[in-house]
Amino acid sequence: MKDEITIIVPIYFKAECAAVGRERLLALAASTHKEAGNIMYRIHEVPGKAEQFMIYEKWQDQAALDHHMAQKYLLDFLADEDKLFAGEVKGTICSEIDVD
Repeated sequence: MKDEITIIVPIYFKAECAAVGRERLLALAASTHKEAGNIMYRIHEVPGKAEQFMIYEKWQDQAALDHHMAQKYLLDFLADEDKLFAGEVKGTICSEIDVD
């Protein structure tokens, strides 16, 4: 629908933090799935690269995304940027192309 927001977020953990990063990412997903405005929140692993993940998110609208971005569990996850991540965590808002 027209107010829906889709975001793709690449996640690169430091190699030595890949296992703990994966655990924290799965916990983040479990909490995020419970949010009322969440339509989809999927985590994808990059085969052969234990430290690389992609998150595919879909939200009802901007208010739902704003609510998500203010959640303590997300802020706690992102607060460990210097310790866990090999690069900046930054999502890209995407628009679906209708090919039908």
